[in-house]
Amino acid sequence: FDRMQQGVCAMLLALKKKPIIRYVGTSEVATRVAESVLATLDQEGDLFAFRKPEVAPLLLVLDRRDDPVTPLLSQWTYQAMVHELIGISNNRVDLRGRPGVPKDMDQVVLSPEQDPFFAQNMYANYGDLAEAVKTMMDEFQKRTNSSKNIASIADMQAFVESYPEFRKLSGDVTKHVTLLGEINRLVDAHALMECSQVEQELACTEDHSSAVSEVETLLHKPSIRLANKLRLVLLYALRYEREPSNRIAKFTEVLGQVGASAEQQRLVSLLLDHYGAAQRTGDLFGNKSMLTVMKKSLQRSVKGVQNVYTQHQPYLSTQLEQLLKGTLSDAHYPYLAEPGVAAKKRAPTEVVVAILGGATYEEAKCVGEMNASNPGVKIVLCGTTVHN
Repeated sequence: FDRMQQGVCAMLLALKKKPIIRYVGTSEVATRVAESVLATLDQEGDLFAFRKPEVAPLLLVLDRRDDPVTPLLSQWTYQAMVHELIGISNNRVDLRGRPGVPKDMDQVVLSPEQDPFFAQNMYANYGDLAEAVKTMMDEFQKRTNSSKNIASIADMQAFVESYPEFRKLSGDVTKHVTLLGEINRLVDAHALMECSQVEQELACTEDHSSAVSEVETLLHKPSIRLANKLRLVLLYALRYEREPSNRIAKFTEVLGQVGASAEQQRLVSLLLDHYGAAQRTGDLFGNKSMLTVMKKSLQRSVKGVQNVYTQHQPYLSTQLEQLLKGTLSDAHYPYLAEPGVAAKKRAPTEVVVAILGGATYEEAKCVGEMNASNPGVKIVLCGTTVHN
């Protein structure tokens, strides 16, 4: 708890912000962190004596409990896929011991600050990423061929001058081709496309009978890894826990038959105890309005071209949209100290979102896109960990 509170305060100091605070009212941990941060802002007044902007910045303290679905889904955009399948720690990716990875690529740095290709493609989906890597390779080949016509001293000088850039480019090409190759291998080896389609259906559409038959089919498939079977059952349980004819108990039993340990089976009821509908604030699946369920099936038929693997939007996108429009419920997300009517009326332009219980790269992508589509608004996302 102290570490969470210190992390949030340290971040506010680094960003030089003294914010108004809102939090999830039903979450004990969010309430305590919010109160503790406010107490620190008051006690350490001198430290937080920053120039007051016209619109006060906002700290929004959220609880992972309100959206257990996002961390359970397979990811299909570059940064999120690398973390999901391999793991990113402090911008480093460890590829040691993976088949076909050259020795000098054992550990690579993946940072948008230092790698223009990554900065441009970190939110690109799998198909577009493959295209972009191919274009990058073609570009590199063109440049390597052109650099071979060294006929004069001036040519030699020009080549040597471009050599550092040339080496960097060569390193970048090798790095992204290696990462894409490893991702590709894992996607095939784990039959992830087949799994992911059903995961997305469970997360985005309400259709119990087709969900039952799809999950059942995959549970009995030997090509699907146990971890992915468990994920499907967890997603199914979250979506249909209140469906009178749900098959949660049956699927948990099937997990045991296909090799899950008692502890893994217990995760299903544990997840519902801690993250089930009774524990969540808000309407995670849009079940409360019949229209959204209708809209989703309509949306699917209208947007036939939409990528089935990336239809899911994290619940955070709904929360942030409401926040920026000024419609986020005061009852569910109270202010810690009444900021005054005038301050309330103005939508914040600087927001720090702290997700207690961890954030995901899918949410980071959603924040990145919101920053890009709302000029003048800056949202910073932080969490106690980054889930894969």
